[in-house]
Amino acid sequence: MNNAHNHRLINNIETKLAQAQSMIKVILDNHNYKDEGLDEPFIDHCDTGNLLWTAGDLIEDAYKELLKIDIKGDDNNA
Repeated sequence: MNNAHNHRLINNIETKLAQAQSMIKVILDNHNYKDEGLDEPFIDHCDTGNLLWTAGDLIEDAYKELLKIDIKGDDNNA
């Protein structure tokens, strides 16, 4: 039971961190729009703020799930 539960938690953590990473990449690309060959940012400043808040929430949720992982394991483990 613990293994399946831990596996599910790890999958949730990985998913949330991947989503946050993608959002942060978009925010950075938008911030460095001139390096991307654009004349102006492709996302409004207030919208990048929303992305940043969402990415932060995902990272916070992933951390909370990380704390739920049972690293002790089963009684049968050496």
